[in-house]
Amino acid sequence: MKQYKKDFIELLVKAQALKFGEFTLKSGRIAPYFLNVGSFYTGELITKLGRAYAQAFLDSEVKADVIFGPAYKGIPLSVVTTSVLHSECGKEISFCFNRKEAKDHGEGKLLVGASLDEKTRVLLIDDVITAGTAIRETLDILKENGNPKIVGVLIAMNRMEKNNDGKNALEEIEKDLGVRVYSIVNLDEVIEALHGREVGGQVYIDDGMMGKIGKYRKEYGI
Repeated sequence: MKQYKKDFIELLVKAQALKFGEFTLKSGRIAPYFLNVGSFYTGELITKLGRAYAQAFLDSEVKADVIFGPAYKGIPLSVVTTSVLHSECGKEISFCFNRKEAKDHGEGKLLVGASLDEKTRVLLIDDVITAGTAIRETLDILKENGNPKIVGVLIAMNRMEKNNDGKNALEEIEKDLGVRVYSIVNLDEVIEALHGREVGGQVYIDDGMMGKIGKYRKEYGI
């Protein structure tokens, strides 16, 4: 596993963005872990988060002109990732994001940031994908606003789960939408980095938690 991935996993638990316990997901599943990048709300944390996204973007080797962040969580992700790419990696990429509702005054646009057209290569950025509903909504918005070329989706963590039809959720989304989904880390890497290991004096995945994760994955994992 690359060092930036290990650093990112440690960052997730230290920032309490990745928690272990018992959580009810939107799908109704009771999961032993939960990811919320909304925990990155300080300058230091959001910059480190941006570095992880930027490195994953570079590793993907995807060619993009614009990083698009769907409202709301995608907005700071698009901004900080493009900022880090410029300041620390010497790579100039624009950002764009949508409002939930178009303004009825001023420029009156639904999108904020870089202009998009059919030649623009756009990478979508978000925290996680479950059913893909938010991504589909974003693609519909983009089709009506410049109709750019979508070159991929970048998320923080691949939960490595089945959808309700028992198929690999991300693979089905990729087939359905015709775009590749990249992630900074996946669940296997999280387990590899944290199982039985102290981070900041705490073991986040002990044998007991590993048993719960294993039980959950037996039912929902791929």
